[in-house]
Amino acid sequence: MTNSSTSDQAPSRPVLLPIDYVLEIIAALTLLVLLALPVLYFELLPNQIPTHYGANGLPDAFGSKASVWLLPGLGLLLYGFMTFINRRPDRFNYSVKITPENAETQYAMATRLLRVIKVIVLGVFTFLVWRTINIAQNEAQSLGYWVLPVVLSATLGATFFYLFRSVARK
Repeated sequence: MTNSSTSDQAPSRPVLLPIDYVLEIIAALTLLVLLALPVLYFELLPNQIPTHYGANGLPDAFGSKASVWLLPGLGLLLYGFMTFINRRPDRFNYSVKITPENAETQYAMATRLLRVIKVIVLGVFTFLVWRTINIAQNEAQSLGYWVLPVVLSATLGATFFYLFRSVARK
């Protein structure tokens, strides 16, 4: 991977397409839901809630109900960090050499990938908090065996799709 920062290249922000705005709105709304869940359900939770799940989706560790705030806090930090770094795509590492001719296209694809990853991460965190609340209230027994394969497929699928397009559009 090559760093795109070169002396003959000015920092550039790609033109945002409607899909970029949609992804940002989805991420912001998902973050709001992620933050709202503990606010709405905290008092209804038992003192002990699941804090970790095995690959089969079953809880395998328990802790204080205050731990329901861990993923929303981490989600807020990640949202802020990913939003911040997405403003400087000229500082990313790329699998192709960035030139003045391909910079805008490569920057647009890379920032869109980061938006997709942001939506996936926040969506996963929101699902985990919601499901933890369900399990703690005895409304469910597990996350589901399908969660890990779906999360890995979504994340890796988005990344490989981006890499393929990135190399194809040198």
